[in-house]
Amino acid sequence: MTNQLASEVEDIPYYYSKEGEVPFWDHPLLYGYKFLPKGYKPYTTIEAVLSLCVKGIIKEDDMMVLKVLGDAICCNEDQLRRYLSSKLSRSDVSKKLDKFRIYGLVDRWKVRIRSDEEEKYKPPAPFTLGIAGYKLLKHYYNHEFFMDPNKWDSLGIGAIQRYVAMNELRCQMVERKTIANWKWNALVANNRLIRKPLGVAEIKTPRGNLNFLIERAQMNQDFINFLRDKLNQWKKLYDTGMKNIQVDSFEKNSTIITIFTSTLSIAEVIQRELLLDTFPFKVFFCVEEDLVKDGLATSFYLPTPEALVRKELSFLK
Repeated sequence: MTNQLASEVEDIPYYYSKEGEVPFWDHPLLYGYKFLPKGYKPYTTIEAVLSLCVKGIIKEDDMMVLKVLGDAICCNEDQLRRYLSSKLSRSDVSKKLDKFRIYGLVDRWKVRIRSDEEEKYKPPAPFTLGIAGYKLLKHYYNHEFFMDPNKWDSLGIGAIQRYVAMNELRCQMVERKTIANWKWNALVANNRLIRKPLGVAEIKTPRGNLNFLIERAQMNQDFINFLRDKLNQWKKLYDTGMKNIQVDSFEKNSTIITIFTSTLSIAEVIQRELLLDTFPFKVFFCVEEDLVKDGLATSFYLPTPEALVRKELSFLK
């Protein structure tokens, strides 16, 4: 380990899982870059991109794969296969991704942990839309949001981590057929000055639908002050008499604020600092280490004055 890397490690607070590990998609020492394929010939104009459709190189099921990836913003290959499992085989998805990379329709990222010099852990590769894929989807779905590939240079690997982690939660909701609607960075109370949740999910339950406003806490950010500012803004909506936090494109369902953390230890720190049980709206933690190990329904914790209490949400089974 270099002196510079050792210094970085010392400066970063680590929040370990119950098994004493740092989850990969929240590791502060993650780095990554686009991994270009051999024979890379990206299409960079809308005319060139549309010619792929005219020539039959891009077919209907190819557009489906691109649209699913565009809607996910950034997900890893395993998640994309799962999203498409009812339509395509896992191998078909991988073959399409290999083809797409040549034309710049998608970008594949190589991500590793700086301290893992032997690369012992090689996760499924994240994918994002390439310049050709972005232009193609914006042409046919110009009213929808897709991430401009140029923005990843400024967003950095932290955003790759955040979206891959969030897509695991989103993917499990889709697999359980409990999700009725999803939107990234949805407008709150029709006011652009109010900070947006990273994701909003409308969840189906036997007693009616719920809106989960989901925010991700990452180790490499000042998540305490980040969450404090956002939650206090949302609290002001309640203070003005708004019964539930209203979100653009969503029904006025009961709201549950969901803070998604990689480890239970992060959730405990957030509760200790912010006292989430004192807010006027209901707050749950969803803990990634439990999500991965035990499944979605039992990955939630309710903040109480005494402790975080693990809850089973049967409608998410």
